[in-house]
Amino acid sequence: MVVQPAAYPLLDKIPMLEIPSALVIDDNSEALNLIGHLLASAGVRCVCKVRSAEEALEILQTRSFELLIADYRLGGMNGVEFLELLRASGDLTPLLLLTGAPDKAGVIRAVSQQKVDVFGKPFRIAEFLDAIAKLMTEVEARR
Repeated sequence: MVVQPAAYPLLDKIPMLEIPSALVIDDNSEALNLIGHLLASAGVRCVCKVRSAEEALEILQTRSFELLIADYRLGGMNGVEFLELLRASGDLTPLLLLTGAPDKAGVIRAVSQQKVDVFGKPFRIAEFLDAIAKLMTEVEARR
């Protein structure tokens, strides 16, 4: 599902992101929709939302994105397992891993991968968008 930018008066002062496309993975539909709307409102031109890592892997066989955002705890494969499969396939798309209750070993596995950042939930909108901007800036600087 693609989310088109919408007008949100409370988001007038958020930093704008110049990212053509993002894939968001979360099995919680409220969180998935909120993050999708937030990204679209912040300027991400195309936001694709899926409810599982397995569905994301299927989509990534035929599409590419400039940014991936995945929840750590998902039904089925978790966010770290998704990340590891992604990197094993050679896909180095920047990924922001969201977690409300981090598993220390999982976080260590995640940050040992390239182009990854871990971000805690709940979050403040500006901090979330700043974390995305920082991740994307670090990726650009390494090119």
